[in-house]
Amino acid sequence: MNRRLAAVALLALAACAPRTETDSARTAIEAANARWARHMATGQADSAALNFAEDAVLMMDNGPSIRGRTAIQAKFAELLSYGTWQVALATTRVEAYGPVAIEQGTKVVRFTPGPRAPAGMAALYPDTGKYLTYWKKVDGAWLEAVEIGSSSRAALAPARVPVRH
Repeated sequence: MNRRLAAVALLALAACAPRTETDSARTAIEAANARWARHMATGQADSAALNFAEDAVLMMDNGPSIRGRTAIQAKFAELLSYGTWQVALATTRVEAYGPVAIEQGTKVVRFTPGPRAPAGMAALYPDTGKYLTYWKKVDGAWLEAVEIGSSSRAALAPARVPVRH
């Protein structure tokens, strides 16, 4: 009877392990997202980039992939030079397996233009969207390895090209 009870207990623990692992990862990821949003709101591109692994890839809307923490930091510095950003991230799902985790979430982005903002940029905000992030554990910390974000805004219709006869 004791062996049976022990076997049932081990099976129960094994079934709980992924959930506990996922819950732990989700807590750490949500804290990292909150730090990132705070760094962006306070204009700290260098600190915001620390959320990303050295070899990370950032795939933003309507542009090329940005590869590596240094390039990501430069992109954040560029964006921050245009004005002030407020980003609210909401994690909707996390699945963790050992040193990797996948996060799905939604975002609301607000932008207040500064004097260097490109013409018309302010009209794009506020914006809502969604994202998918592949996280990896590096030296005990969860870092973004790949982030894919997209706007929920409808695509603009292509400009009509006049046809000459």
